[in-house]
Amino acid sequence: MGAIGTWLEDIGAAFDPAIFIAQLVGFAVIIFLLWKYVRPPVARLMKARQDTVREQLSESEAAKARVIEAKSAHERAIEEAKKESAQLKEDAKRDAEAITSDISAQADHEVKRISEHGRAQVALHRANLLRELRSDLGLAAVEKAGDLVRSHLSDSSAQSASVDRVIDELESMSGNRPDDIATSADLVGLHAMRAASRETALQVSSVFTAAAKNADGAAVDNSADELAAVVGLLNDNPVLRKKLSESSDNPEAKESLVRGLLGGKVADITLDTLVAAVTGRWSSTSDFVAGLRRQTALAVLVAAERDGQIDQVEDELFRVSRLLEANPRLSSLLSDHTTDADKRIGLLRGLIGEQVGAHTWNLLSNSIRLLGGQSADVAVDQLAELAAGRRGESVAHVVSATDLTQAQQERLGSVLGTIYGRTISIQTEVSPELLGGLRIAVGDEVIDADIATRLARAAETLPR
Repeated sequence: MGAIGTWLEDIGAAFDPAIFIAQLVGFAVIIFLLWKYVRPPVARLMKARQDTVREQLSESEAAKARVIEAKSAHERAIEEAKKESAQLKEDAKRDAEAITSDISAQADHEVKRISEHGRAQVALHRANLLRELRSDLGLAAVEKAGDLVRSHLSDSSAQSASVDRVIDELESMSGNRPDDIATSADLVGLHAMRAASRETALQVSSVFTAAAKNADGAAVDNSADELAAVVGLLNDNPVLRKKLSESSDNPEAKESLVRGLLGGKVADITLDTLVAAVTGRWSSTSDFVAGLRRQTALAVLVAAERDGQIDQVEDELFRVSRLLEANPRLSSLLSDHTTDADKRIGLLRGLIGEQVGAHTWNLLSNSIRLLGGQSADVAVDQLAELAAGRRGESVAHVVSATDLTQAQQERLGSVLGTIYGRTISIQTEVSPELLGGLRIAVGDEVIDADIATRLARAAETLPR
């Protein structure tokens, strides 16, 4: 039987049924335990692994699909990029052609503009040269004419003849008389006031005239001093000044205040004048003070008139006015409100000394003390106008290159009187710079009929 037979005999000799059954039962128990406790987790593990494998297979398929899609998208992108590249090249070519065309057109326009600008500059330069040549030629002609005129007018008879020609020209104007020039003292010093203030100032003047009707020069002069003192009092007491100048529905209260303050201390002329002032209507406090200051000057002029000195006062005021006009520094010193009034009055007294009369000095000292913001030269000039107006005249300030003869003054006064429709008082001044002719000022109107002004105007009319 060989080796196999021997092996079977050994197994048969060793077989024990009891051991076999025991081993079979043990094997069955092991199989049961494996089935019961080992198989379920192994089955789950295997199922999970199978699911994972299936998912990986699914993802692999999806990845393959995405790769295919990406490849397709890549190919499409390449195609689109090629198309866009071709389009960009085409657009760039068209833009280059358009830019080239624009630059060419702009260059042509710029060349044309520069050419036109150059031609305009040449024309402008030529025009400027012509203008300068005309101006230089004109100035040379005016200068030569001036030399000839000066040479001709160096003779006093020629200067006098130029004055006569101006008077002849004015005489030819006598038919064109202006209607808007003031004709009396009533308006002198009132032009800056409003209508209400002017009416009140005229009313105050009327009251003063009536109150001083029978008074002599000394009494009127005393009233002027009292009015000046009241104006000084008002300047030093702003509360009282405002109280007396304000419009009120109860003027009797202001009248009672004035009578209570000044009754028995000033003359009746002064008191009546002040009552008329405080019961009137003033547009402003400054107009109230200016009205009283003007009335003070009128009172002095009335006194001078009654003393028979009004002509002298007018002449002296005119000379002082010319002095201040010729010396701006002096006028500035007299107008300096930071300097004590007595010192300023002392300065004026030292300059004019006894060269003016008492009435003129009264007017000047009161004016300097009570300037009220005016400059001294303007205030004195207004006094001169007021004095002339008091005489029923207007003053003509006449400046000439040489002294006027008496006949020329009389003729000029007559011609101006015809033009302005009233008596004209001639005040003369000599200024050789005028060369010839006359410069005449009547009120606010100035007639520049002198040779120097005409030469200057001829130069001004030359092309520039």
